[in-house]
Amino acid sequence: MGDHWWFAVACLCVYISAEPTCKLYGPSKTVVICKPGDSDYILKRGFVSDNNKTTKIVLRACKITDVDYESFENLPSLKHLDLSQNTIRTLKLGVLDEALKVTHLNLSYNLLTEFPLGLFDQKPNLVTLDLTGNALHSFELGIFDPLTRLKTLYLTSNSISGKDLNPYIFDQSTKIAHLNFSRNDMSKTPDNLLHALESLEELNLDRTFLTEVPKFATASNLRSLKHLILSNNQIERIDDPVTFVNLDNLKILDLAQNNIEFIHESALKPLIHLVAIYLRKNKLTVISENLFQNVPKLVNIELSHNQLTSLSVSNFKGTSLKNLNISNNKIKFLPANFCSKLKETGINLSKLLFIPNTWECACLNELLNEVKIMNIQYSSHEFDGEHSVCFATSGLTCNRS
Repeated sequence: MGDHWWFAVACLCVYISAEPTCKLYGPSKTVVICKPGDSDYILKRGFVSDNNKTTKIVLRACKITDVDYESFENLPSLKHLDLSQNTIRTLKLGVLDEALKVTHLNLSYNLLTEFPLGLFDQKPNLVTLDLTGNALHSFELGIFDPLTRLKTLYLTSNSISGKDLNPYIFDQSTKIAHLNFSRNDMSKTPDNLLHALESLEELNLDRTFLTEVPKFATASNLRSLKHLILSNNQIERIDDPVTFVNLDNLKILDLAQNNIEFIHESALKPLIHLVAIYLRKNKLTVISENLFQNVPKLVNIELSHNQLTSLSVSNFKGTSLKNLNISNNKIKFLPANFCSKLKETGINLSKLLFIPNTWECACLNELLNEVKIMNIQYSSHEFDGEHSVCFATSGLTCNRS
């Protein structure tokens, strides 16, 4: 019986203290992917270190609480290091000094609150740094200075306050092309925060407590910007006609889910390369006749979930409109032969989404006949007979008076 008791205790000890387990993948067995053990683990030298061939190490969700010095020693070929979804609270200065060729570092979804100055000093080749989902609140000036080749920086879902960011924080990381600040507080951010960036293409400011289009996102050095995301904020008005004057290469402008009531009729005119604009879930009651006019490459316009009561053909003259979503507004009718008249101006709609609205039935029938004849895609699944899509009137023809 004593032997059985000893065996059971021994097994229990092994079970409780089991470390992560790893396997080699890829044609040349150069990718290391690990799975968690049954308890928290402090990463030490010898677990994934000391392998000349390793190019990628994935330690995602491996219950790692800390990283010891030399954990990544002697990994001369390592390019990708993933430490995401662990419970690391701090990274000691020097723990990332090995593996100089690392280009992609994923530290997302840990419990990091700050970094010691110099943490990235030995990461000159880093191209992508993912810090999503930590508790970072500020950065010491100089922390990103060694990252002169950095192109993608994810700062999503931290505790960052834009007003506390030093405007010179990115002065040496001038090649950043993709920058994500979403789900932080970027209100009151210095206007010159991004002044050093030369190649920024995508800026994500979703859910960042903005009450206006921020000047740091539209500065004169950001002519390379192609995708600007300002969705899920509290922007109410765009009054300044030159708000976007510096963004003449912008292709996608996302203003969805704000409280926008007014956009100056000339605000979009500088956006000569704009392909798509998203304005769904705002408070627009009227679209200025000139707002979209002569924005030559504009293909996609998303206006659903506003309070629009009417649109005109002239709203879209001089665009390349293909896809228009006006569903969930308060529209009773569109101008007669709306799609045909658009075509006369050179616009060939591919998709028109217009259900639900407050349609008069005769007006809706006119539009339905037109889109069917012109083979324009529409939300046909809404016409299932179970839901009301229009309001009957006494007349058989559309009354636009």
